[in-house]
Amino acid sequence: MENFETSKIEKIIHYGFKNKELLKTAFTHSSYANQNNVKSNQRLEYLGDAILNFVVADYLYNNFDVEEGQMSKWRSKMVNSDNLSSIIENLGLDKYLLLGRSFGSQEVAKSLKEDLFESLVGAIYLDTSIEKAKRFIFRFIDVKKSVKKKNLDFKTALQEEVQKIKGGNLVYFTYELPNSVGTFCAEVYVNDVFIAKSEATTKKQAQIECAEKALKNKSVLKSALKN
Repeated sequence: MENFETSKIEKIIHYGFKNKELLKTAFTHSSYANQNNVKSNQRLEYLGDAILNFVVADYLYNNFDVEEGQMSKWRSKMVNSDNLSSIIENLGLDKYLLLGRSFGSQEVAKSLKEDLFESLVGAIYLDTSIEKAKRFIFRFIDVKKSVKKKNLDFKTALQEEVQKIKGGNLVYFTYELPNSVGTFCAEVYVNDVFIAKSEATTKKQAQIECAEKALKNKSVLKSALKN
């Protein structure tokens, strides 16, 4: 473990490893591993990626009554490269990555930071349990807050777009579909012009997805706002 600042890293991630070699392996890029004949973090990254996707999917399934497509969108935004790499960067963990000599002093790529987060998830799981891996994930990925923010963003963004025009009027018409059990349809109108509609298992979710479609239907929305 020489020259590898184990205690500092453990303090940052709020987890103390029983097997310190697992922690070092999580930070070992294949370029360093090949030059020093040690294990790389590739296998840990593979395991951590699967655990991360399962943990977030499990939480969404058990806490939000929405359709599969919406859960997939939320999960992908929370575990994508941008989010995971920014977590690593904000924690300052990228400076501890063990890289081969060819990297020199160049900036650590986004993909390597993403791999590091996933490797840490895999390493913590192997060191103790899935529960400790979950604790690590939810310490840095606030699923409930992220979902709430994304839900609000679509409806708020549409409202703000309409309010830019003096006298702009936004109306949602939401109803349960005939001959269905628990399927709702939301239609959104701007200045009495139909913009978009969406179906979901709750009225709220139908409106959220409807607002998202309306924002994407820019040409119709722009035309309605001119009326």
